[in-house]
Amino acid sequence: MMFNTLGLPAPLVQAVRAAGWTEPTPIQAKAIPVILQGNDLIGNAVSGSGKTGAFLLPGFARLLDGPQKLRALVLTPTREHAAQVDTQARDFARFTELRVGLAHNAAPIAAQEKLLRDHGVDVLVATVDRLLELQERKVIGFEDVEILVLDEADRMVDMGQATDIRRMLKLLPETRQTLLFSAAMAPELNRLAKEALIEPVRVDLTSPQPTGIMHAIYPVPKHLKIELLDRLLSRPGEVRSTIVFTRQREGADRLARQLERRKYTVTTLHERKSQTERERAMEDLKRGRLQIAVTTDLAARGLELTGVAHVVNFDVPPTPEDYVHRIGRAARPDAQGDAFTLMAPEEQRHLAAIERFVGRAIPRVLLPDFDYKLTPSQLQQTVIYDDERVRSAARRAALNKMGAYVTSRLSSPARAASIPSRVSGPAAASVKPATATAKGRTASVPASSAPARSKPGAASATARKPSASHRPRPAARKVSAAARRKVALPAPRPKK
Repeated sequence: MMFNTLGLPAPLVQAVRAAGWTEPTPIQAKAIPVILQGNDLIGNAVSGSGKTGAFLLPGFARLLDGPQKLRALVLTPTREHAAQVDTQARDFARFTELRVGLAHNAAPIAAQEKLLRDHGVDVLVATVDRLLELQERKVIGFEDVEILVLDEADRMVDMGQATDIRRMLKLLPETRQTLLFSAAMAPELNRLAKEALIEPVRVDLTSPQPTGIMHAIYPVPKHLKIELLDRLLSRPGEVRSTIVFTRQREGADRLARQLERRKYTVTTLHERKSQTERERAMEDLKRGRLQIAVTTDLAARGLELTGVAHVVNFDVPPTPEDYVHRIGRAARPDAQGDAFTLMAPEEQRHLAAIERFVGRAIPRVLLPDFDYKLTPSQLQQTVIYDDERVRSAARRAALNKMGAYVTSRLSSPARAASIPSRVSGPAAASVKPATATAKGRTASVPASSAPARSKPGAASATARKPSASHRPRPAARKVSAAARRKVALPAPRPKK
């Protein structure tokens, strides 16, 4: 299938060819005809699958005939992603008279106000916070907006921007066309979609995890990560077309310098480099001119990661969606390669959510010839799966809680004898006949003051683990207090 068969105008087809695109991606082939018909749309596909072209090309086609006003808004989660979309939008609009503008909170707002007031734009790519700020300053109005695009909507919701998006929806015409693109549909995003779209057409191109990608977790202390990475890459045939992810730009620069000192050919792909520079570096990586590319989650969005032999998570991604974006598993069923994650002990908490998201446990791997500087018991703990560790901790906590509960409820030796044998330790040792204390003096409780619930079988029922619906009742504490008041105490001394 070619772009000219999708119903796009000639200027846009010419721009696509000038950009080097020959055939539409699957998300473009399915979404473009739907958008050209004016329908609302929800598109699910991973980053790098061509979603930007899937909404820009048909959106521009609908805007070619009409007045020059602000008629389309593209909202993105971050300024870096907004800059990427703006670059691609300008490439597609080069043979048309459409005016494209960019607004985000990393640039002076005065320059953006001047652009909107003096020159005007037909398409505005923006972050939602800066767009609301410009609207509050009365710089722009939304009464002529025909198309609203929520790009990377899952990331916007993850970053807490759902409230601002709802504010934006109230300011826009109800007759608009709304397009939502995302890699995953979380419950909160589904609720937002119901508010923003009307009878949307769904295009879902996410696919099961490809079998060609081998996943592995390498537990290692944080200060030894670079040493372990060097050991992994130095194995024969391993250091080829490897992309390493870090969370922040500073960490990417620091890691690149460390790898260069170890004689690797390295480049960095972060937000300070243009989209063209990042794409050229990825091409050099695939062709073997570079060995390693160090990047961040934000910079990698919009890059095609196919053809990469190894994906290394130098830091465990904080969300499962970031893990999916990093390894490029969705919409790439023929992907082949390895996905390694270096996990420090303090990053363990992020891993359980990732394993639930991908639907299976990821094996932990230790290199036999690497000095982890850990004791054998510490090494054994590092390869226990998170779910197993959580279950063991939950069992221990339940037994401790049950022991404390039985101790607080027992008031006679007969009841103490009914404690299950598995309750041991300090909780079992502290079970004694009930006593009453007043100002440091202790007296035995008479048998007549024993709680009325001491019927046959009551002790064994009490000794069972309390459930959420059967907790200790306040009445038990009141009876115990009454028993303490019946204790015979010495008469008070006469007042002098």
